[in-house]
Amino acid sequence: MITADKSLKGFARSLVQLSLEDDGQVSADRVQAVISSLKAKPRRGLKTILKLFLYYIKREIRHSQAIVEYSGALAPATLVRIEKNLSDAYGRKIITVARKNPSLVAGLRISVADDVFDASVAGRLENLSRSVR
Repeated sequence: MITADKSLKGFARSLVQLSLEDDGQVSADRVQAVISSLKAKPRRGLKTILKLFLYYIKREIRHSQAIVEYSGALAPATLVRIEKNLSDAYGRKIITVARKNPSLVAGLRISVADDVFDASVAGRLENLSRSVR
């Protein structure tokens, strides 16, 4: 985390709130508008504010995005169901991003921010290996 006083952190957090759509998703247009307004009227600690703003925006995106890793084929309907179930579970809109990962052997690994749901063969083998040691 970046070292800054509370007022700069609070200001950066309020800029993030201005960057969100009604559904809680980060809007590229709104982020651009915030940055443009900061450029037009620079204030004390601008560099720190921009660093904090970037940090909080990245965190916001991580919290609203699920990385779905898979090994074999993955039907689009499965992604839609995962997205709906995660959105219901987290109480906010979650967008899924699919990534092929052959090292999983079979199954899925889903990451939302710091939460990881591992239902892959590789994950099960790793757990078994740890329990045998």
